[in-house]
Amino acid sequence: MTAQKFVLEIGRAMHALGSPSYRVEDAMDACCRAFGLQGSFFSTPTAIFAAIGDAGEEPRTTLMRVVPGDHDLGRLAALYRIRDDVLAGARTPEEGLVRVRAILELPPRRQPFVDVVAHGLSGAAAAVLFSGGMAEVALAGTAGLLVGAIAQASQLRPGLGDVQAPLACAVVAFCVHLAAGAGLAIDPMTTTVAAIVVLLPGLSFTTALAELAMRHLSSGSARLLGTVAVLLTMAIGVGIGERTARAIVGWPATVAAGGLHWPWHLAALAAIATSYVILLRATRQQVVWVAIAVACGYGGARLGGALLERELGAFVGALGVAFAANLYARWQRQPAAVVRTPGLLLLVPGSIGFRGFTMALDKSTESVQFVFQMLLVGGAIVAGLLMAGVLLPPTLDGERDRDGRWRPLGS
Repeated sequence: MTAQKFVLEIGRAMHALGSPSYRVEDAMDACCRAFGLQGSFFSTPTAIFAAIGDAGEEPRTTLMRVVPGDHDLGRLAALYRIRDDVLAGARTPEEGLVRVRAILELPPRRQPFVDVVAHGLSGAAAAVLFSGGMAEVALAGTAGLLVGAIAQASQLRPGLGDVQAPLACAVVAFCVHLAAGAGLAIDPMTTTVAAIVVLLPGLSFTTALAELAMRHLSSGSARLLGTVAVLLTMAIGVGIGERTARAIVGWPATVAAGGLHWPWHLAALAAIATSYVILLRATRQQVVWVAIAVACGYGGARLGGALLERELGAFVGALGVAFAANLYARWQRQPAAVVRTPGLLLLVPGSIGFRGFTMALDKSTESVQFVFQMLLVGGAIVAGLLMAGVLLPPTLDGERDRDGRWRPLGS
């Protein structure tokens, strides 16, 4: 019975730490086979259905209501170590169960000032990568600090969390368009998107497409609709802030953003890697791997863009990130998400789709083109992930080695 509880807690913990449905189901299934249990699992973004029983017995069905959680690379790695120890026999299921619950109950590391600075770094770095000039970089970084401050306020007042994203979008759009209308020579759209890029659900969109591609239709459909809903509310927030600023200072002059030279891109990559280390709660041992993931994503995307154009170039970037992540999982016996998550965050198409929704508010027909580009980029990323899984699977999951010891899941 304790083994069954351990399987359920592993699924709950992985879900709470941001794992997609297919990872949760695979991990629970691998644990069941290691314990000699029969198990069938069905994971969605808000619930896990599990039927577990001893061999030859009628399985007992359990429904667990779960809440999608934020990514926490440090706690995820600790969870995998506990699971591997239990499946390898180094710990009993009772000990593993206690430790898994301790990880879930452990409050996330709160570092308000550092988190706010990380949002500012992310906004400034994104402005550089979006071909913004010095004015866009400075204003996007400042507006990113506002986004971080609102995020901290939402932690102090839980009711504010439901409107955090649209509220932050409205505040940023108001400030940016107010500055542009007052005479500051900036590209308002580039600056706004860069400042709120950390809020965009691009990774959730890509995860939804991956779940659909792997025939997890229920979970993928629910996650996809949730992503669209978030993008819509964020676009509405930008529209409110933008129109409020226009009512005060009028329409800003149209200014095309001027890109910076390549040394600025290197500085931007360092800044964005630093922000990912902070926001993804990476440990000191994972810092180097987060930096490698960012480099793989950026280098692969640039190479793919030169070879296949921008939309399909994301395939090369995702292939490089996923290949590095799977190699890391095999070599270090750690979750591939440590490398995969920050690498994909650099590639995800949330900013493209967001531009499409905001342009739709201005009744622009070009909005359809941006939404279509979002689908193309997302599909290219998923194709790269699937291809990397074929060329180099993370681990030999669900098998026993020559000594009869179970090889636990490592991705």
